[in-house]
Amino acid sequence: MNIKHRKLLSLVVAMDKNNLIGNKNTIPWKIPGELKRFREITMGNPIIMGRKTHESIGRILDGRENVVLTRNNSYKKLGVSIYNDFSLLLDNYRDTNELFVIGGSEIYKLALPLANKLYITHIHKEYTGDAWFPNIDFSDWNVIEKEDIGESRHIVSHSFTIYERINE
Repeated sequence: MNIKHRKLLSLVVAMDKNNLIGNKNTIPWKIPGELKRFREITMGNPIIMGRKTHESIGRILDGRENVVLTRNNSYKKLGVSIYNDFSLLLDNYRDTNELFVIGGSEIYKLALPLANKLYITHIHKEYTGDAWFPNIDFSDWNVIEKEDIGESRHIVSHSFTIYERINE
């Protein structure tokens, strides 16, 4: 894997104050508008996920090519592109305008050093769970867009933030 992949690789994630992203293959919170935002960001583009993330979603996400990265060489799923090698996956999609990594923890860890853009929903609360986003050195990133949503009766305080990697 090399630096040329950065131009096309973006990560989309929602995480709590401690970088928590999941609990027992589920999302530990419900934030109105967050899944709609995810759909709008990724629509029409390939989305990369691990096998466990794909299985926890339980279906193919429409309007996007679903790509699963797994170590299981015999894994098959109708309507899904399966890869066992991240470098090969990136090479095969090198002409794609933007590739979105949508989880889980292991795939984020693999992709973060190669990403150029982060779409993060920062949830300003702590939850309990078992899956985390890797630590980010935010000095490597510029905020290019941010929307803060305050707490209300049915909504936990959160921020939709888009980061772009600072050129090296």
